[in-house]
Amino acid sequence: MNGKERMYAALEGKKIDSCPVGAPYLMLSNADHWEELTGLPVYKYFEWAATPDLKWHGEIYKIFYETLQFDIVQPSHGVSNSYRNNVEVVLKNGVSFLHNKKDDTYDSLPGNIHNSGSGGGENETRYVYTKQDARDRIKPLKAENTVSAGYNAYLDEILKLYGDTRFVVSGGVVNTFYSNVYHVGMTEFYAMLINEPELIKYMSGYLLEQNIESIRAMAMSGGDAIFIDDATATSDMVSPKMYEEFSLPYLIPQVEEIQRHGMKAILVYFGGISDRAEMIASIGADILMMECSMKGYTNDYSEISKKIGKNICLAGNLNPYGDVEITTDANLESRIKNMADAGKKHGRYFTSTGSPLTPNTTVERMRKYIDISHKITI
Repeated sequence: MNGKERMYAALEGKKIDSCPVGAPYLMLSNADHWEELTGLPVYKYFEWAATPDLKWHGEIYKIFYETLQFDIVQPSHGVSNSYRNNVEVVLKNGVSFLHNKKDDTYDSLPGNIHNSGSGGGENETRYVYTKQDARDRIKPLKAENTVSAGYNAYLDEILKLYGDTRFVVSGGVVNTFYSNVYHVGMTEFYAMLINEPELIKYMSGYLLEQNIESIRAMAMSGGDAIFIDDATATSDMVSPKMYEEFSLPYLIPQVEEIQRHGMKAILVYFGGISDRAEMIASIGADILMMECSMKGYTNDYSEISKKIGKNICLAGNLNPYGDVEITTDANLESRIKNMADAGKKHGRYFTSTGSPLTPNTTVERMRKYIDISHKITI
């Protein structure tokens, strides 16, 4: 069986020759290990991430995924044709810059790839005070316009290479719950859940429309799955009642849209979910990825497995640091096997960490993680 066949068998609870293996946000691991995997300097990563040379972009994917034989693969974030054609990386006195050719401006590039990626969620500026502000600020881009602008080009390249042999996660969206943060600020958002709930719901309606269009755009290229990251809608941040009111209703249409295109819907939770596991199961997604127990909450794998039922495939939630990066080979094998045993009892399972692989996890260590997982049968 190839990786794609393994994953579909795992999703259906069928017997498989070896356990499929992945990790959340694999494109981050590729970036973290750019130098180790490609032998190229850091500045070349930023060139690759905005290159108009799609053939070269694909060749780098081959280096990533032939070195690391994950059954699940994921492309880099897409950028538009106009962006790719308007920027270039240049070196000045040994310092790398991103040159905007149209404006003739130069922005210095970081020397550490991992620290360069910021989603902007730390923003504390409030831009939306009224419904009119929301209408003016949140303007969903139609899927057809996204595709014609070239945002799917990198996805198309990975599908050419691995569409028949690996389980391709075409990309994902951040659920409406956390997406509000980009418009009202992190701290203000949580206050507004209590003080201005109707405005949050109004904004969430527009954000839902935005996500639906993003899902449609990815689905136009194809692939096997799209994820929804339900960031901060967890027990360490909000109550089950708030989850039910402000998150769950917006997840359901997104999952339905993904499935309408014949793709699998993945729900991702980096936080505690034990007190809302049944509600999460009711959404009807195909795969649930949850973080391991940490930060004061417990995500007990066996307990949550019982709560969600057998209709959803439950990814492993190994600790990427304690279970993969720093432990011995013997302990790594033991932890992978113990989690697989719990997964067998659930019936639908694949090996995964509960969080992205850590930046200091070596390529050799990741290969060990993959190899051990592939020795396990389900």
